[in-house]
Order: sequence, then C-alpha cells, then structure tokens
Amino acid sequence: MPFPSLGMRDEDVIHFLLLTLLDGTAMTINFILITAVIRSTPPVMKRYSALILFTAIVDCNAAFMSWLATVIVENLEGSIIFIYLGPCRFIHVRVCHAAQAIHVQSIGESCILLLVSFSYRLLSFRLASINNGPRRDSRSFLFVICLLATIPAVITTMTFSNSPTPPPQSLLDHPDLSDRLFSVFNMTASNIISTENVLPRVSIGYIICLYSTASPALFVLRRRLLRKIHAMGAAADKHRHHEIFRSLTLQMFMPLSFSVAFVFWIIDFLGFFRLEVFQRAIMPISTTFTIISPMIVLYYLPPYRKY
Repeated sequence: MPFPSLGMRDEDVIHFLLLTLLDGTAMTINFILITAVIRSTPPVMKRYSALILFTAIVDCNAAFMSWLATVIVENLEGSIIFIYLGPCRFIHVRVCHAAQAIHVQSIGESCILLLVSFSYRLLSFRLASINNGPRRDSRSFLFVICLLATIPAVITTMTFSNSPTPPPQSLLDHPDLSDRLFSVFNMTASNIISTENVLPRVSIGYIICLYSTASPALFVLRRRLLRKIHAMGAAADKHRHHEIFRSLTLQMFMPLSFSVAFVFWIIDFLGFFRLEVFQRAIMPISTTFTIISPMIVLYYLPPYRKY
C-alpha cells in the first residue's frame, strides 16, 4: 500500500497508520471468511452461506474504501468536514468523495444485511413448516434478496457523492484545513423541512435513522427467533440453528459501535465538548464493525472455525 506522507502532520501520520492497521486487518479477516465459505460450507448451510458471503464482500469493500480515503471528521461553521489523508488524494478529489460515500453506505448495508439474516432465519422456519421439512433450493433466492437490499445503499451513495458543497473562503483560510484536501457537507437550513442543502442532510440523516432503528428491530427479531428455536424437536437441527443464532446475537450489537462514533460526532457537532480525539476516533470506531463481525462468524460457526 502506498504511504501518503506528503504534506501530512505528525498526528495525521499516526491516524493513517492506525486506520491502515485496522482496515488491513478487516480485509484480511474477511478474505479468510470468504475463502472458508467457498471451500468449507456444508450442504446443510449452502443457502445461508450466500448471505454470509455477500456480507463479507460488503465488509471487505467497506474496509478498503475506508483505507483509500482515510478520513478525519471535523465540524466547522455548521458543516461536516471530511479531511482526506489516504491514497485517494493522489488520484482525484472525486475519488475521495466516492470512497468515503461507499465506505459509509457499506457500513449501513452491513446493518441491513444483519436484519435480513434474522428475517431469513425466521422465514426458514415458516417455509419448512409449509413444505413439511427443510427446503433444498439454490442460493439464488438469497442472492436476489441481498441485491435488493443494496438498493438503498446505492441510492444514498449517489446522493452522498454529490453532497459536497464549495467551501467558503472562511474554511479555505482556516488553520486546521490549510494545505489539506477536504470536502464540505453543509448541514445548515432555515427549517427542518427546507430543501436547502437537502442532499447532505438526507445522506447523513439516512445513516442516523438506519442505526437508531436497527438495534430495536434486531432485538425484536432475536426474541422471535429464539422462541422458534426452543420450539424445535430435532436435537441436531436445534443445535445447528442455535450456533447460527449465537453468531447473530453477537453481531446484533455491532451497530452500537457506530452509535458510539455517532455520539462522539454529535457532541463535537453541537459544540458541547470539542476534542480532537473525538474527531479522529469516529472512523476507527466505525471500522471495528468490519473486523469483529467476520471474526464472530469464523469463531461460532464450526465449519468455518475448523477451516
């Protein structure tokens, strides 16, 4: 990986090295999981493995885009400032915009896929009861669901990529932004329903709404799924479902990592307490999603743990 040290401050170099370590770890673990899914999935898990594979690809992509942009989130004059330290700045500023947009929306996509995972496990019980036994259909059905689940992420990635506004002279002259490549997301508006700066507000608002509603929904789905597993008769099937259930239960807490990052951001954005460590902690915290999630799958699902 190229090392973008040109024009970087000492603290920026540390930030870049930290994100390189985290994102490199995430890409490695997800690549191991992808290989394990392809090589070691037993027939009984063929359908569900499509969802695991799709999620691992999304997480791997999120980690790569995070490293490509290597962002610091700053809040100045009612705007969100994304400062780019990664290799994208040697290519073009639009590449930086796109990389950050894809990273943010890929993290959101992982959250949606987690909801799909719980929903699919519940659906599998209903389908089995209708057909008086487990179904042996192909993985195409789940792939179609995963592709449909990417539609909101694709739309918001496009709006996010087109959200940056031209920086005012006051920001260009700001000492914290001098000699840095950055983009400005102006969040100011006369009222909440105003169309002023609507793209950045919708893009950021979508992510906030997604994570604020995902956790309660996951807890409801988990409770329903646990009831279904307890009602099962066959010990072997019950054990297999319970292994997947444990993996999903731990993964459902992953959106909270983004919630911690959001708390850091909102404290800084609203001016309650401004601290540089908050600004620099946002992206590393959000990256933990793409590290811990595949580790949970590799550890709790025996076919992949053995691999």
